[in-house]
Amino acid sequence: MKRIGFARGASRACTWLALGMCCALLILFPSAERSAKAANRVALAVVVAKGSPVQDLSLRALKRVFVNEGVSDPSGRRYVPFNHPARTSDRLAFDAIALEMSAEQVSQFWIERKVHGIARPPRSVDSLALLLRLVARLPGAIGYARPAQLSGDVRAIRINGKLPNDPSYPLTFSE
Repeated sequence: MKRIGFARGASRACTWLALGMCCALLILFPSAERSAKAANRVALAVVVAKGSPVQDLSLRALKRVFVNEGVSDPSGRRYVPFNHPARTSDRLAFDAIALEMSAEQVSQFWIERKVHGIARPPRSVDSLALLLRLVARLPGAIGYARPAQLSGDVRAIRINGKLPNDPSYPLTFSE
């Protein structure tokens, strides 16, 4: 009889231990999920030619550059913005964050500007390699790319005082 009581007690202890471990896992799971989501964060570095005098732009100034409001760099040279093709993940994220517009809103914005004879949209470049070459060689050129994609001819500038590796960098999105 005593043996049965011991077995029953051990069984209860195992059950409580298993429940305790499950609770611990449930408590830890949300932080693991947040870490996984943080790992899927993508930064878009705003890039200029290596020798450009541009060091920093506010997010507001970046928007003005990409809606072609005639913004000039510190040397007085007018910016020449280059975009990724419409509907790519980087372009959709850039438009949402920097321009605060959806793809449809961006399209409508440029249609209205064209009807009124106001500035043209930034040029879309089909190839990332070509975009980076244009930014590197064309005076005043500015674009964006993922930091791992940058060539040695361009460099990332600060946006709101932050570089793409900063946790509070504003041009980040979840993929």
